[in-house]
Amino acid sequence: MKRKTAMLICALAALTFSLAGCADKRDNAGTTGTTTTTAVSSTTTTASMTATDTSDGEYEAGRDGIVSDSADAAENEPDVSRTTDNSDTIRPSDVTDNGVVPESRDRDDEIVSDEAAFASSYITRTALKNQKIGWGLGKERDAENRPIDAVKAEEKYAALGGKFLTKDGTICLTFDEGYENGYTADILDTLKEKNVKAVFFVTYDYCKSVPELVQRMIDEGHTVGNHTWSHPSLPDCTQKEVWAEVTKLHDYVRDQFGYEMTLFRFPKGEFSERTLDDVHNLGYTSLFWSFAYADWDANKHTDPAEALAKIKDSTHSGIYLLHAVSETNAKILGTLLDYWKEQGFTVGSEL
Repeated sequence: MKRKTAMLICALAALTFSLAGCADKRDNAGTTGTTTTTAVSSTTTTASMTATDTSDGEYEAGRDGIVSDSADAAENEPDVSRTTDNSDTIRPSDVTDNGVVPESRDRDDEIVSDEAAFASSYITRTALKNQKIGWGLGKERDAENRPIDAVKAEEKYAALGGKFLTKDGTICLTFDEGYENGYTADILDTLKEKNVKAVFFVTYDYCKSVPELVQRMIDEGHTVGNHTWSHPSLPDCTQKEVWAEVTKLHDYVRDQFGYEMTLFRFPKGEFSERTLDDVHNLGYTSLFWSFAYADWDANKHTDPAEALAKIKDSTHSGIYLLHAVSETNAKILGTLLDYWKEQGFTVGSEL
C-alpha cells in the first residue's frame, strides 16, 4: 500500500512538471517578454519583465512639415514611453532642457539607451526654434583677430552642424556660385597656379548652365558644396521643402557628376535652429563664414586695392566667403593667396 501511494505521488509530480513545461513553451512562443519560474522550498514564484517598447520615439510631421507639440497631437502619437522594472515611466515631461533623462529615474542609476534615444528625438523635434537668423558679423575681434560673433556662433551651433571658424593657422577659402558671370574659369586658373584648393557652393541652375565648370572643379580637387536647388530662404520653408531643396540637388550632382556633397551653405546666410538641424540630419556640415564683404553685386564696382586691403586687415584662422561673380575677386586672388602664405597660413578647403 505504501509502495502504491509513493508511485502515485511520483506520477502526479511528473504530470505537474510536464504541464508547467508546456505552459512555459506557450509563453515563450506567444509573447516578447521572458517568464522565469523559480522553486523556493515548496513555493513557486513567477517574476515577469515587461517587454521593451520597440517604438523609436519618432514623431510624424504634419502636411506642412512642422511637428506639432500640442496636447491634441500628443494624444495621437505612438506610445514611446518605457516602463522600467520598478514601474517608473519616462515621458516628455521628464526630459531636461539638455535632452537628458534624469538618472534618478532609473533604479540602478543608469541611463538606458532607449531613454537617451527618446530624449534626443523629443528635444530635436520639438524644442528647436524656427526664428530666422540672418548671419552677419560685427566689428569686434578677439586677440587672434577673429570676429567675436563667429567665435560665439561656433560654440552655440556646433552641435547642430554649424561651422564658422577653422583650426589655428588655417584659412578655408569658399566661393558662392549662384550664377556664372564669366570669372570662375580665371579663379580656377589662379587656384591651380598657386596649388590651392577651395570650396564652391553651387545651385541647380548653376550646375545646369555650366556643367563643364562644375566638372573642372571636381577634376582639379576642389570641394563642391550644396547651396540648395533653388536658393530660397530656408526658415521660410516647411521641413519637407527644406529636405527637398537639399536632397534634390544632392541627388542631381551625384547622378550627373558622380560626386557626393557633404558641405552646405545657407542661401543669403539665413538660417534657424530647426533648419540647421534638418540639414545636419541629412548628413551635412553647414559652412558659414568669418569674413565676407560686399562683393555679390556684379553691377557695383569694387576697387581692387581697397578690397585687397580690407581682406588683408581681417586675416585670421577662419572661413572666407568670396563671390565668383566679382571681377575684383578674380583680379586680386593671386596676390591675396601669396599674402596669406607669407603670413604663415595654410590656405585651402580644409577646416
